[in-house]
Amino acid sequence: MLKLSIIVPVYNVENYLRQCLDSLLKQTLHDFEVICINDGSTDSSLDILKEYELRDKRIRVISKENEGYGKTMNLGFNEAKAQYIGIVESDDFVKPEMYEKLYETIKKQSADVVKCNFFKYTAGSEGNIDYSREYSEKFYGQVIEPINYPELYSAHSSIWAGLYKKEFLNENQIWFNETPGASFQDVAFQFKVLSTAKRMCIIPDALLYYRTDNLMSSVNSPYKIYCIFDEIHCMERYVETQEPERQKRLWPILEGKKYYEYRWHCWERLSSIFQFAFFEKMVEEFKIDNAEGKFSQVAWRDPYEATELERMLENPYEYFMGKVKQEHDRRIDFANIKNDQLSRIGFFHVLQEHKKIIIYGAGVIGRYVAERLKASGVDEEKLVFAVTNLQVSESEIGGITVKQIDAVVREYEDSVVLIAVKGEKQIIMLNYLISLKVKNCIVMDSDILSYLV
Repeated sequence: MLKLSIIVPVYNVENYLRQCLDSLLKQTLHDFEVICINDGSTDSSLDILKEYELRDKRIRVISKENEGYGKTMNLGFNEAKAQYIGIVESDDFVKPEMYEKLYETIKKQSADVVKCNFFKYTAGSEGNIDYSREYSEKFYGQVIEPINYPELYSAHSSIWAGLYKKEFLNENQIWFNETPGASFQDVAFQFKVLSTAKRMCIIPDALLYYRTDNLMSSVNSPYKIYCIFDEIHCMERYVETQEPERQKRLWPILEGKKYYEYRWHCWERLSSIFQFAFFEKMVEEFKIDNAEGKFSQVAWRDPYEATELERMLENPYEYFMGKVKQEHDRRIDFANIKNDQLSRIGFFHVLQEHKKIIIYGAGVIGRYVAERLKASGVDEEKLVFAVTNLQVSESEIGGITVKQIDAVVREYEDSVVLIAVKGEKQIIMLNYLISLKVKNCIVMDSDILSYLV
C-alpha cells in the first residue's frame, strides 16, 4: 500500500529536474508515488520526465497545457492515491531520509501536518549552506494547534518542507488559489493549513534544499508585481467564511501577515522601479483596513512597526521618499506603470489600455514622442499635450490639443501620463503629478524613448 504521494509541479526546469527526481528516488522510504505534472513546459522538461517514468514505476507523469501553479497543484492533489501528500518544487531537491522522518512523525503523532526546516541553496554553496531556522525550539517535539501561536504565521510558508494528511485537506477544502499566471500561491495555502490544523508537529531537521538561484523562479520575476495581493485577498475571503469566534482570532493574525508580506514584497522582492506602484496600492489597502480598525489587535513583532504604519498612513509620499532617497533615482521610483526595460510591444500594450495618452511636456521631446507614437499607429485622437502653465485657454500643436495638466488629468480619468522632459524637470513634474493624485505615469527616459525609434 502506498504511504505517500509526492506532487512535483514542473514548468521549464530542464537544468534542475534530474537532480530533483534523483533525490526522490534515493529516499530511504520506498512505498510512495511521485506525480509529476508538466504544466506546458516548452523546454526539454517533458522528455526528462518521460525518461524517468520509464526508469522507475513509482514516477507518474501527467502533461497538460500551461494553466499556472494553482491548477497544477490541485490536479496533483486530486490524483494522489496515498493517505499523505508531500510537495517538492522541481528546482529543489531533498535529503534521502526526508520522507521517512516526516512519515514516521505524522503517523506516530496522528498529526494533520508535519513540517521540517530546510536549507537555502545556491549552486556551488555546498560547504556554506544557510540553514533556515524558521521555528522556535519550543515547538520541536510538541503537538500544537497553530492558531494558538500567531508567531508561526511569520515563518516562511515552505509548503514543500512538510507532509499533509490528505483527509485533512479534503475535509477542510484546502486547495490552491487558481488565479491564472499568479505567483506566491503557497502563501494562502499555508495560511489555511495553519488556521485549520488541530494537530501539527515540527521537527528540527533541515531535510530539503530550497534553490534560491533559479532566475526563472517567480520570486525573481518582476512581471508579477501584484500577485501577492491576490493571495492576501484569497485569505481574507477564507476568514470571512469562518465562525464569528474564529474570525475574531484570525483577523489580527491575517492583518499582521498582510502587513509583513506587503512590506517584504515592496522593499525586498521588487525591483526599485516597481516599488512606488506597489507601495501606492499597498497604502490604499492599509488606509481602508486602518479605518475599519483591523490593525488594532495585531500583535506586532516590534512596537516600532506600529509607529512605522502610522507614518506611512499619515504622509505616504514623505515616508516613501525617506525610505528610498539613499538608494534610488527618484525619477525611476515614481514611474508607476511598468517602467522596467519595457519591450517595445509591452510599452505600446500599456498605452493601448488607456483611453487617453497625455504627453506632459510640449517641447522638443514631447513633440518627438507624439510624432513617433503616431508613426507607430497610435490614433492621433488619443493624444493630448499637457503643460503646467497654459498661456491661452486652449491651443494645438500639429493637430494635437494642448491643455493645462491639472485640468486634463481631471477630464480624462482613464489616462496614462508620459513625462516628456529632461533631467531635473522630471522630478518637478513627478512631484506635481503626485499632488494631483495621478496614478499612471511613465517617465520617458532614454530606455523608453528607444522604443519609439
